[in-house]
Amino acid sequence: MESPDGRNHAPELDALLMACLSNNTEAIKAAEAALKRMTASPALIPQLLLRATNSPSPEVRQLSAVLLRKAVTKHWNKLTDMDRIHMQSVLLEQLVSEPHHSVRRSLGDLVGVVARYSVARGQWPGLLEFLGRCSASADSGHREVALALLASLAEHVADHLAEHISSLNQVVAAGLRDTAVEVRRAAVRVMEPLAALVADRGSAEVEAFHGLVAALLEVASSAYSSRSDDETLVQCLQLLVELCESSAPLLGKHLPAVVGLAMTVGTDTQAELSSREAALEVLHWVARFKPKQFGRNKDLVRRVVSALCTMAGEPAPPDLDPDDDGTLPPAKLATQALDAVALYLPSQTIFPGVLSFAKEAMSSQQVPHREAALTSLAVICEGCAEPLRKRLKELIPLLLTGLRDADAKVRGAAAFALGMAAEFLQPDIVEYYKEVLPLLFPLMVEGNADVCERTCYALDTFCEALEGSEIVPYLEQLVSGLGTVLTVTGPAVQELALSALASVVAAAREDFEPYLGPVLPVLHHFLSCTSPALIPCRCRATETAGLLFEGLGSDCAQLRSLAPAFADFGLQGFKMNSSELREYGHGMFSCIAKALGTDFVPYLQYTVPLALESIGLDDGVWGEDVLEDDEDEEDEDEEDEDEEARKEKQFRIRTGVLDEKCAATAALGVYAQAAPAAFMPYMEQTLSALTKMPGGMCRYFHEEVRVQAAEAMSRLVLAVYAACPPPAGATGAAAIMPQVRHVLDLALKELNRSLSDSDPAVATAALQSLTSLLKQLGVEALGGTAMRQLADAVEAILKGEACCQEVCDDDDDEGDDGDDEEDGDGDDEQEELLAAAAELLPVLAAAAGPQDYVPVFQSSHLPALIQRLKGHQPPGHRSVVVGGLAEVTEILKSHMTPHIGDIVPLLLKELRCTEATNRQNAAFCVGVLTEGCGGAAMAPHYPKLLQALHPLFDATENDGVRDNALGCVGRMMLADGGAGAALLPLEPLLPVFLGALPLKEDLKEASPVYGALCLMMAGDQAHRLAARAGQIMAAFGAAAVQKPSLPREVVTQIATTLATLTQKYPEPMGQLLALLSDEQRAVLEAAAATSTSATTTMSAAL
Repeated sequence: MESPDGRNHAPELDALLMACLSNNTEAIKAAEAALKRMTASPALIPQLLLRATNSPSPEVRQLSAVLLRKAVTKHWNKLTDMDRIHMQSVLLEQLVSEPHHSVRRSLGDLVGVVARYSVARGQWPGLLEFLGRCSASADSGHREVALALLASLAEHVADHLAEHISSLNQVVAAGLRDTAVEVRRAAVRVMEPLAALVADRGSAEVEAFHGLVAALLEVASSAYSSRSDDETLVQCLQLLVELCESSAPLLGKHLPAVVGLAMTVGTDTQAELSSREAALEVLHWVARFKPKQFGRNKDLVRRVVSALCTMAGEPAPPDLDPDDDGTLPPAKLATQALDAVALYLPSQTIFPGVLSFAKEAMSSQQVPHREAALTSLAVICEGCAEPLRKRLKELIPLLLTGLRDADAKVRGAAAFALGMAAEFLQPDIVEYYKEVLPLLFPLMVEGNADVCERTCYALDTFCEALEGSEIVPYLEQLVSGLGTVLTVTGPAVQELALSALASVVAAAREDFEPYLGPVLPVLHHFLSCTSPALIPCRCRATETAGLLFEGLGSDCAQLRSLAPAFADFGLQGFKMNSSELREYGHGMFSCIAKALGTDFVPYLQYTVPLALESIGLDDGVWGEDVLEDDEDEEDEDEEDEDEEARKEKQFRIRTGVLDEKCAATAALGVYAQAAPAAFMPYMEQTLSALTKMPGGMCRYFHEEVRVQAAEAMSRLVLAVYAACPPPAGATGAAAIMPQVRHVLDLALKELNRSLSDSDPAVATAALQSLTSLLKQLGVEALGGTAMRQLADAVEAILKGEACCQEVCDDDDDEGDDGDDEEDGDGDDEQEELLAAAAELLPVLAAAAGPQDYVPVFQSSHLPALIQRLKGHQPPGHRSVVVGGLAEVTEILKSHMTPHIGDIVPLLLKELRCTEATNRQNAAFCVGVLTEGCGGAAMAPHYPKLLQALHPLFDATENDGVRDNALGCVGRMMLADGGAGAALLPLEPLLPVFLGALPLKEDLKEASPVYGALCLMMAGDQAHRLAARAGQIMAAFGAAAVQKPSLPREVVTQIATTLATLTQKYPEPMGQLLALLSDEQRAVLEAAAATSTSATTTMSAAL
């Protein structure tokens, strides 16, 4: 084949190939550009083939094979039949004669590409015969070639190999048992593409593949036993990782053996660290992708946990330098693996072994053992959160002991563990803040950088969960200690200290105002930093400044006066080349906007364009092709070429830009909400940035950005609704102005599409945004189509049938032992999605009206809710379902009566649940069900319900649970206008009821609790309360003065009831009122003063 221009490119080609292999960057770029132009013509193919097969340089042969593969992809259909046959013949000859492995591999890839165009058309009949001859050759090099070729064919023409899969398995099996190590390695390499082929076939093919897995394990075991073939061992372990990811059960019955091999190698102190790391990576992937199959073998899991805990205490090799080559010490490898096991396997199997190890290791004289105890507890905090929460009384003493340890490494490990506990064991861990914080303060300033860093992390996560009243007593020590850290440490620790300061500010809110004096100069210093090393600190200072505005900016004149200065710092930050700083800048301006409201208007001209600019940044998610062909080149087989091009693409994702886009997207919604009218000129640009196709943030590739976009859409709608209010008297659809309708329709389109998103967080955000719009705009504004879509989406979520709820099941073909009650603890994102759906139910009922909503509820939503409360649903999922059921019952009331028989047995189960939240929600639900349906309807169930409620009144019960149990019984007493009390066994019930007062956490239950006592005291059941009159008066007095205070109307009702009773029964009531303290009498007198009829009587009696 001649060149179209008639030139002989041979000399030029040789020079270009050598230039590509040189060390001169400019020469390489120029040569690549020239080669790209030359390969646009098929005329170069013969010259490349000649060099791929005959060049004396292996580097030139390999590069020619790579270039030839690209040229064949583009020009195969332009070659003559004679050229094609010649190439096929020459390539097979060169494969068996090529002495260099790297060149053979490139030639094998080239043969695969040629096969892709030839085999499907029946144009290479001798290829498989050639493969068979090579595999049976006495020459080990030929056997290696056969397996390399098979790997390439399995990748490129898998469909055409399917009918030969049995014989191919035999070739691979023979290769795995070959005496030549290179052949065995080639056989291992072919298993990955072969596995992909097998995974799409039937169970018979998968079963046959299990035989190859057994042989693979033999290869790995042999390589491990030899102590000299780590290359093969690591190759086998890496393949096992790939097999784990397959949806097909490719490991089958060999999974325990795979785990056993991984643990044997991973925990062997004499093995190479690279092999140990690869082995523990297998364990990680088995836990992640085969959690059910792995988790059911509880004895194996326990052995794994024990071995990993022991390895966590292994000292680092003396010659290890992680900073030099990135190799992690064995202890770190072990805790990473333990973290993965805890995340994916049933926590009930993981937790006991780790806690037992920690208790024993904490008493060891060896520092690494004590450090391992605390680090092991730290890394399971996320995966084993539920059992750890229940056993905090055992966990906390271990952590506190660690904080007091004589060794700095142990103290640092304890601080890290406390940080992890504070992050994942909410809210229970916060109860121990009085014991924890005083021990952390001295560690902050002891002078050890590592301990200080971990202590700042612990303070950061712990303080983040505290409320104002809890953190106020420690503010002086926190501000002083963190201030010291910020002046004596380096940038890494300063960044964590500023992060901790941000958490303190967020927790203290308005109570932080007295400490602005020492903090503002610190922020000014870091907000002024321009050194690259201090940019992370500037980011944290920017975050802290924003949180100051969010916490106290709206009421703090000093801080509001500093808004221009902080804004200037923020705007200067956008001029620096830091995506992270821009991200925090958007966050700070969002906080300032929330604080200033319409006073933020002057800043919109700067902040909105900056946010739009961030959204428009190149996110780097584009492929770059090496020596790729021109886009406009014609090809008769474009589909194949596109496939090849896709394989060449390398994706780059700059996560800094991603986070910046998140913050910018969220900021636009906040700006619109803060200053609706002033934002209107920017509305169309913003809508375009969020919804335009392609490139809109609502359809961005990453779910975190889509979440922010979904949240922003509802804010934009409500902003334009505030800026363009309805005409006076307008209701329903007439209240929606044209400007609002334009934005609302766009929002509904995007949000309804997001309900079908594959990510649960996006669907949750969309559901919450639609809930907000429905609450504020009403049913008619959204329209019938949107309402039907919303109702259908809720039904799908409740049934677990939404797109984002599709779960890949790793069950194998060996059956299920039915022991699924421990299969994980539920997924937080799925629980949040379910909660969003449950919270929408009462909004739908209120917006549509009970009469219109009941048919939908009874036919679709209630059956799904009931089904969710059956079977092996995670406790967290059941809890949010019961909460949603209770809230919708408050709206539907007596419409729930026909369903009492279905609901009550499920609530009885939840009242006995080991999780406090489930018991609390169930008690509330029983109460509102009784309130709505009436005592007579519920009375047949009272005996069982009261029996289940009784333990909830115990002094050791969770405060919130006890308060809701009180509210539940109060509602039973109030049912049917107070007549319900006659259906209750008040004589044995009242002592338990009164003994559980006062309310401690859920003060919203005060109305039914004290309202029931007031109603009965003044009603026809008063005679049944007479024996408890003194206790009731004591309860009233305590309620009047308790802190935090009860709602004013509740105290007023108590005072009014006492006044009325005193007027009727002055002498006995006078004796009871004398039991009150001076403070209690004063409060009740003041409350009675709000009721003119009660004031005189009350005052006289008191």
